[in-house]
Amino acid sequence: MTTTTTRGHDPQSEPGPSSSPQSRSTPPPLPQSASRLAPARAAADAAFAERMLERLAASDYAAALMAAEALLVHQPMHADALDCAQMARSELRKLYVARLGSLDRVAHLKVGPQGLLALPLDFGAGFLLSRVDGRSTLGEIVEHSGLPPLETLRILSELYLQRVISLD
Repeated sequence: MTTTTTRGHDPQSEPGPSSSPQSRSTPPPLPQSASRLAPARAAADAAFAERMLERLAASDYAAALMAAEALLVHQPMHADALDCAQMARSELRKLYVARLGSLDRVAHLKVGPQGLLALPLDFGAGFLLSRVDGRSTLGEIVEHSGLPPLETLRILSELYLQRVISLD
């Protein structure tokens, strides 16, 4: 089979979909104006970042993490917010594990069904209490809960402080 060329037009020399200069998976670059923050927004974010770092310095890790995550919504690559979030998560994990003693401990319900009904439990706490079977270690509960590990540790430590669960 031969291909004829008419008027200097070669159909094989036309760029096809696969020969485009940019890959379809690569988005076009953003305009420079999109990467700059408005001056008012930049000033507000800088003040917010300052308060975030003050919370971290005051060992208020929960507030520092909340502030860092809020700042990262608008500026996902904000170096101070990334560092603050990592440090706060690490310190909160240490705090929760220290409060619980060890993740090798086995949790037991300390409150009966009537006592559970009287507690103001949110969904996460109720769900984790359903995992407390008197055989599973805290580490196993954290690993298999399906919830974020830090959130699971927070809830378990609060349940322990409220004396809803006891630990072997």
